[in-house]
Amino acid sequence: MKKLFIQSIGIFALAATASCTPSYFGKTYSPTQNVDVYFDAADVKREHEVMGTTDIGQGFNSLNAVQQKVIELGKAQGADGVVMKLTEEVTGSSKSDFGNMKNGSKNSTYTGGSVTNNIKTKKVLATFIKYK
Repeated sequence: MKKLFIQSIGIFALAATASCTPSYFGKTYSPTQNVDVYFDAADVKREHEVMGTTDIGQGFNSLNAVQQKVIELGKAQGADGVVMKLTEEVTGSSKSDFGNMKNGSKNSTYTGGSVTNNIKTKKVLATFIKYK
């Protein structure tokens, strides 16, 4: 039973990572072999048009893996370059309460508080370009 449960978790994890193919919105051209990488649109010195966009935020172990996935997607869509931007998105929060009750002879006092932490997810926004 325990072995079946562990195998089920493994299959679910594999399916989750396999299904994290980024969605693409834009034009498609013939595939390219090379995609120039930029991290600021002002760095693109050649005349170009924006051909499409994607964003990737989940399902990858590292930012390097995300970058490689974006480059491969760009090649498949026919991009000559891609402008990538790293952002953080707040996806939730967690709250921890703490306190202390002090019993006195005449009255009791309570002191305490709480700490709230935002849960952030890193996300890469990519804009694909085609040189003119």
